[in-house]
Parts: sequence; C-alpha cells; structure tokens
Amino acid sequence: MKPIDELRRRDQLLRWTEQGRLSAEQLAAAMAPEHPQPAARHWLAAFDLVLAFFGCVLLALGLIFFFAFNWDELHRFAKLGLAAAVLTGFAGAALRLPRQSVAAQAVLLGAALTTGGLLALVGQIYQTGADIWQLFAAWAVLLLPWALLSRSTACWVLFWAVANLALVRYFATTSSWLFGGMRLSPTVFLVIAGFNGLWLLLFERGLRPLPAGRTLPRLAGAGLLAALGLGAAIGWWRSELVYLLPVLAVVYLLGIPCYRRWRRDLLLLALQAYSAIAVLASGLAWLLRDLDEIGLVWVLGLFVLLSSALVSVLLQRWSREEKA
Repeated sequence: MKPIDELRRRDQLLRWTEQGRLSAEQLAAAMAPEHPQPAARHWLAAFDLVLAFFGCVLLALGLIFFFAFNWDELHRFAKLGLAAAVLTGFAGAALRLPRQSVAAQAVLLGAALTTGGLLALVGQIYQTGADIWQLFAAWAVLLLPWALLSRSTACWVLFWAVANLALVRYFATTSSWLFGGMRLSPTVFLVIAGFNGLWLLLFERGLRPLPAGRTLPRLAGAGLLAALGLGAAIGWWRSELVYLLPVLAVVYLLGIPCYRRWRRDLLLLALQAYSAIAVLASGLAWLLRDLDEIGLVWVLGLFVLLSSALVSVLLQRWSREEKA
C-alpha cells in the first residue's frame, strides 16, 4: 500500500470513530500494522530453533572432522564404535524427547547426517569399491525414515539434496552427458526432472508425513526447471535433445496457470519465467549463430534486458493483486 493510501485509510478510520461507527478497540485493531514487530517470545522461539539445529549439525560434522584428523591413530573398530555410539545417542534422544518438538527434530537431523558419515566410514575402512553415487543413493534411502519421523523441513531438504546428488553422480559416471564432444542423452534430463516433478506433486499434496510450508515445493520445482531448462537450452544446438523443448513447453503451460491461479506462488512463477528467458536466449543465439560476435552479444543482451523487464513488471502486478 502506498503511503498516501495509508494516510487516507487512517483518516477514514478516525472519521468513522468520531461518528461513532467504530469503538476504540476496533480502531486500534484496524490501525495495527499488517506485519507487527515480533515480541520477545518470538525471538526466543527463533533462537531456540536455530541453536538446536545448528548444535546437532555441528555435533555430526565434528564427528566427521574428528575421524579425518585422527584417522591413522584410531583402530577401525574404534571408528565404527564411536560413529555408531553417536548415531545411537541421537536416536535415543529422539525417543525421549516429545514428538514434533524442536529438539526432537534437531536430533533426528543429526542422526540423518551421522548416517551418511557412518556409510562413508564403512566404505573407507573396508574399501568396498562403491562409487560415490552409490554412497549418496544408500544415504538417501536411509535418510527417508529419519525425514518421515522428524517431519522437519531441514531433514527433507537434506534428503532432496542427497537424492539429487546421487542421480547426478550416477549419470556422470555411467554416461557421457555433459558438454564438449560427448554424447548427450535426453533420458538423463528427463529422469532428473521426473524425480523432482514427482516430489513436487507429493509436496504440493501436503500429505501427513511431509512438513508444511513452501520451501520443499520450491526446491523440487527448481530442480525440475533446472534439468529441463538446461536440456532444452542445449537442445537448440544438439538434435538429440530437441525433444526436451516441447516437454518444457508443456511444463510452462501447466505450471504458470497453476501457480498463478491455484497455488499462487510468486517465486515458482519467477523461476518459470526466467528459465523461459534463458531457453529462448539460447534459441535466439542459435538462430543468429552466423552473426558476428559483437552483434550477437548486443542482440542477446537487448533481448534478455527487455524480456527480464517485462517479466519483472508482470511479477510486480501479480504481487499487488495477491496483496489486494
């Protein structure tokens, strides 16, 4: 709301109070700020949450650094026993603490982190020969029970990150999917996008084991757009990836109206709009590939500038509509 509109609104409220249409309590409630300043209890709750989670994260990371510093001095059974003891301590604390409390969610996050450290420790001691993607995949599978138990956003974000790392490392190891003269496969981008799209649907459904909030749907949506957007941008230049362009177009046709009318998420709208600009800029560069470098830079720069300005205007308009 503009300052002049706020003054007019307050003047109207005072006039109604003078006319007896509003009581003093109604006037105070109407003139209260839309977003009041947090009270002391709000700050204490925020500090409680931050310190609990960071404390458990530091404990889990401290275990990893302890092993790294004392690797040669410790026997393998001592290493495994210490890691298992820390994991057991986290799990036991979670059993004793009230369910869904901040402390319980924090220690479950610590257990999730320690699980990954224990897997890496087993692989390092016994030289299992597993590739790093197998470590991440096993960690993601073992992370899922901790995430379901904790129902915390932090634990689910960790699961999402580890699972995506496992997929990326798998395709980087088993196929040539990056740049240069290597072969590109649309399957890679479709699998990563499909994985994130599946979790996006689950997060948007808001099922009971999943935490509320918009962090997880936004992360899954960003992963979906990153995979399809990168593949589609390369698709202008590599014929084997050209099929990703219509797939991305379908995602835009479904996603933009969905988050414009149904869910109303400005961030996901912005991600879709700016990813479209990046893909279109790559297509424009392909169309003008015979142009000299200076001219191509000027044309692409002008296109990105004008399209970004247009998207910014639309996003501001939609934001004002939401607030209204």
